[in-house]
Amino acid sequence: MNKKSVTLVFLLLVWLGVDMACAQYQPEHYRVFSPDRKLVMGIQRHNDGLLTYTFAVNGEVLIKESPLGFRLESEETVPSSGWKIENVSDREVRNEWKPLWGKRAVVEDHFNELMIDLRNPASQPKWMQLVVRGYNDGFAFCYKIPEGEGQRVNVQSELTAYNFAGNYTAWFYNGENHNIGPEKLTETDGTRLPVMTVKAGDKHYMAIHEACLETGAPLVLQSKGGESLFSVASKPACLSPGYTSAWRVVLYGTTPGTLTDSHLLELLNPDPDPCYDFSWVKPGLAVWDWRINGAVWDGFTYGMSYPSWTRMVDFAAEQGFKYLVLDANWYGPEFESDSDPVKGEKAQDVQRLLGYGKQKGVGIWLYLNDVGGKKFPIEKTLKQYGEWGAAGVKYGFMSGTQEEKNQWTKKITELCAQNHLLVDFHDGPVHPYGQMRTWPNAVTREYCHAQLDGHHVFEPKTFVTTVFVNMVAGPVDMNNGMFDLRPGHTTRVDESQPVPSTLVSEAARTLITFSGVTILPDIPEYYRKYPALLNFLSTQKMPWKESRTLAGEIGEYIVMMRETDEAYLVGAATNESGRTIDLPLSFLEKGKYTVEVIEDGDDAHYLTNRESLKVATRQLTNNDKLTLKLAPGGGACLVIKKNPSMGVSEQATFPLVSPAEKMKADIKVGGKNVEIDLFTDGGKVVTAKTLQFSLDENIMKGNWQVSSQKRESIDQTWHPIYGERSVVTDRYNEVALTLQSDENRKEIVLYVRLYDEGLAFRYAFDKLDFWNRTVTDEKTQFLFQEDCKTWVTGMAQGAYSETKLSALRGAADRPQVIQVNNNCFAAIGEAALVDYSRMKLEKSETGFGVQSVLSGKVNLDMAGYQSPWRYVMVAGHPGKLVENNYFVLNLNEPNQIANTSWIKPGQVIREVTLTTAGSMACIDFAAENNIAYVLFDAGWYGAEEDVKSDATTVTIDSARSKGPLDLPRVIEYANSKGVGILVYVNKKALHQQLDEILPLYKKWGIKGVKYGFVNVGDQYATAWLHQAVRKAAKYELMVDIHDEYRPTGYSRTYPNLLTQEGIRGDEESPSLDQAIYTLYNRMICGAGDYTNCYFAERVTGKMGGRAAQLAKLVALYSPWQFVYWYDRPEKSPRRAGGAGSAESVIKTDAVTRFYNSIPTVWDETRFLEGEMGKYAVVARRSGSDWYVSMLNAGEQQQITLPFDFLKNKKGYTATLYYQASEKKKDVVDIKNIKLDNRNEVTIDLVGNSGCVLYLRQNISGQ
Repeated sequence: MNKKSVTLVFLLLVWLGVDMACAQYQPEHYRVFSPDRKLVMGIQRHNDGLLTYTFAVNGEVLIKESPLGFRLESEETVPSSGWKIENVSDREVRNEWKPLWGKRAVVEDHFNELMIDLRNPASQPKWMQLVVRGYNDGFAFCYKIPEGEGQRVNVQSELTAYNFAGNYTAWFYNGENHNIGPEKLTETDGTRLPVMTVKAGDKHYMAIHEACLETGAPLVLQSKGGESLFSVASKPACLSPGYTSAWRVVLYGTTPGTLTDSHLLELLNPDPDPCYDFSWVKPGLAVWDWRINGAVWDGFTYGMSYPSWTRMVDFAAEQGFKYLVLDANWYGPEFESDSDPVKGEKAQDVQRLLGYGKQKGVGIWLYLNDVGGKKFPIEKTLKQYGEWGAAGVKYGFMSGTQEEKNQWTKKITELCAQNHLLVDFHDGPVHPYGQMRTWPNAVTREYCHAQLDGHHVFEPKTFVTTVFVNMVAGPVDMNNGMFDLRPGHTTRVDESQPVPSTLVSEAARTLITFSGVTILPDIPEYYRKYPALLNFLSTQKMPWKESRTLAGEIGEYIVMMRETDEAYLVGAATNESGRTIDLPLSFLEKGKYTVEVIEDGDDAHYLTNRESLKVATRQLTNNDKLTLKLAPGGGACLVIKKNPSMGVSEQATFPLVSPAEKMKADIKVGGKNVEIDLFTDGGKVVTAKTLQFSLDENIMKGNWQVSSQKRESIDQTWHPIYGERSVVTDRYNEVALTLQSDENRKEIVLYVRLYDEGLAFRYAFDKLDFWNRTVTDEKTQFLFQEDCKTWVTGMAQGAYSETKLSALRGAADRPQVIQVNNNCFAAIGEAALVDYSRMKLEKSETGFGVQSVLSGKVNLDMAGYQSPWRYVMVAGHPGKLVENNYFVLNLNEPNQIANTSWIKPGQVIREVTLTTAGSMACIDFAAENNIAYVLFDAGWYGAEEDVKSDATTVTIDSARSKGPLDLPRVIEYANSKGVGILVYVNKKALHQQLDEILPLYKKWGIKGVKYGFVNVGDQYATAWLHQAVRKAAKYELMVDIHDEYRPTGYSRTYPNLLTQEGIRGDEESPSLDQAIYTLYNRMICGAGDYTNCYFAERVTGKMGGRAAQLAKLVALYSPWQFVYWYDRPEKSPRRAGGAGSAESVIKTDAVTRFYNSIPTVWDETRFLEGEMGKYAVVARRSGSDWYVSMLNAGEQQQITLPFDFLKNKKGYTATLYYQASEKKKDVVDIKNIKLDNRNEVTIDLVGNSGCVLYLRQNISGQ
């Protein structure tokens, strides 16, 4: 439909709100609206004949009057004063474009178009047409010279400019570097390359680019400092009959994501030539041989070779990936002119590979360098590749001017299309400008900084900038998806730096980046290592049905959704700052969905802990909101699949399987019973009868029904600040059953987790249903099938005894170990006890088993309406239960202390004299022997049990020492020596003075506090004690809780709680069999302050000897390891009273030097063998050194140890510290042994003794 300009004037006046009867006719002032009438581009012809334009959104001008046209070499301006408007026409177009592949399956092509015909009979050219199109997401205009009009005229410059209405913020493409920007428009002085992305205030975003570049140089912009005007600096082609300029494009959106999601550039390009059939074009994922070069896995070294290529093809076929990309040098050195791209050195292997790939359904891409592309006939080369059956060509290092490169790019693209070849241009290519519509085989190009290209990595901020700048132009090949993020992977041939990213972010970026071929850079084994992420990659089945940027900000973060026929996929990535993103799922259709959420682990970081991740499976609806936690430099991946709704169950079994299927649980709900049966491969282990509560009011009525269930799978690792291992795996499957009474509709949620290490469950009470109620008892039962053997102690510091379940008397402290059969041991305990009453275990009222008994009532409001975790760990050996004790930590919340640099484990020596002189001697000894801390125990501020003793003063208890003790001077001296001071405070002073002493001790320079004789058990005591730990953290004070407190994993949440007693330590002079019982039982729940002695008389008289003390220091873990509990340095004065009167004096020799060097934290822990109460062999690693502890409470025996756990092909020098004679318990002998992982070593272990084998890895050449 054609209309005269009066129609447009009418539209203008209506838009301006002007009454037609009063308006003056202005024939040379025109407007083009977007279809939704929010955007408008104004065209003005001035009296001198010049044309300008403006751009506004909802009446707000974003681009002020800006020039249009050309300046000829003759200095004439086209148009100028001699030019007249001959005709103006407009039209509205509304079509659909269905691309073969792209961001979405159907694209609306809806625009208003204005055509202004200008004429100057005296000029060359005589005619010019300005065409303007208005879309809902931007505007575009171009210049045309009609066919058969005038002569060819040389052009000096294009006058088009962008005179922005404010000093906005902009970002620009910057080659294979981080984008330029953010910079203010007035800061730009010189040229810039598109895309130019502009942020105008908080609600407007624009992008300046071009589309459909047929002739002339690609777009370059320039500006002068201090100005907000950017002009076109690229030289245009000559103006000749039939000339059409590139479209000048202003994309617009209210978010930066609308720019990324736009199809405007493609829509400004024409459909393909009908003579071409592009049905063979298939987008997809590809594996790649370039970054794998030099990678080693299980003895196989990857290279650019046929065995590696077939291995990659097999992996691609297995995962449904479409392609393998062969990179440079397959036909010879790529930059040498004699390297023939058809007859190269590996051409025969490549042809064989093409056949192999065809059999497997995997297409093969071939690399072609510009040197070979131009030295040898390009038509012949590409024809040959097509005849071989290649899938595509990756063209690298194109040379020439930008105009020459554009024309060569077009030629290669067309030749590739003729030979059914996809094409990817690398190494500084001409920018995309929508040509994928005309040439769908042009699937991607490296218009970005591809990861590790040129041996350089890009930072997280670069990625989240590029997607809002470079990617606006079209598909980009960015090479994300590296899964081997260890620094060690830089030994690969073409990788000089580790990638600064996280695993999850790397996977997410493969989805976020728009490309017709997504090239994965790593070896198959690293993808298989992370099955959830590999599934995320394999689910990316292009072409996309829909794509949408759900959230994001330039340089900050992005959340991208892409839809396939089978799933919705979401990828999120952030810059160097971690962030939490609340993601509404409103983009989903109505219904219920299974959502697999892959997030960074709690301690993930793009520099320090790249591989930590967690996986959860959730049941959600389109009305839900998902909270994603992204680590610094991290990301998140979602796989969302629709599923049928879930019904209500009145009586049912809910199965749960552990991640590696080592255990199975059946949760049975029926009537008043909710039971959990736990199975291993050996059969049923235990039945846990849950929800056996008593409350202050009888509100637990009726039968239980399951009203809903929610399932989740987590697979993550985290790095403790200290511990028995440097990396902790947290991997479980969970079901949360909402249980509802059929009588009063009250609800409790039962959370059940199944790890490969055991079962855990907890209760969450509906706050409204159980408002301010009190639990008076719990009585959860753990029932076994027969009368099992068990080991119990009634007190945290008590001795262990062996008994049968049927013979239990009284309440036992947890954890309690039960021998189910010869090959199965279980440990029952609790975790995450913070503000609830402690659980103990007593004989069950029915059957063979135990049941929980609370140490007091529980106010549910105070407890936060949830219980601690109850758990059953299961292993084939009791030592394995201790080896797996990270299970208890995993049931606690992650670290809540932001800065943990002040939390430092180490050995501790007690100052026994409580004198200044003794303190100085003790500090000197500590400094000389790398002992980190000196402790002042009871008596330094007065009699500890006297309520009048003031812990803010130094007042020596005369029953313990006569003093004097100048503590400020001592602290000052300790600081000068690099030794920390710890002090003891009894519960009486703690309860009276806690809020006063903590800031005071911080001021004094004290590093930690030992809380003594604390109240434990009831809810108030439990909550108060953990609050006291949190308060200490506020003042950067570490804590050791003594006496009857047993840990339940709170050190993960507040790692300033370094250790605790709750153990029968050396203060009680335990026999060696008790030490071994303690190791197999008490140490399941966490660190134990054992107050290790060495020279004290009790060591040789009652406790197994000095070699055993060495072994206990390794075997019994504590980050603060208290050594020489009753011993004093030689220079420490003896004083009457208390421990200061001890005769045991520390004598320094080779053995004590080793004793003082034993680490207190470990990188790896293994229990090698042993038997409950009789002997134990524990191996712990610190760095590359291993410490093997052996304790033997029985008769002399030989222990033969294999060392296959050592690193392959590494020799070790081992030093054995042992007791050679059963009678000489005060003597530790030393001998050296050479061994490696192929050796077995037999050790004669004297009865009632111990030894330590210390292994040091040999230096190369030894």
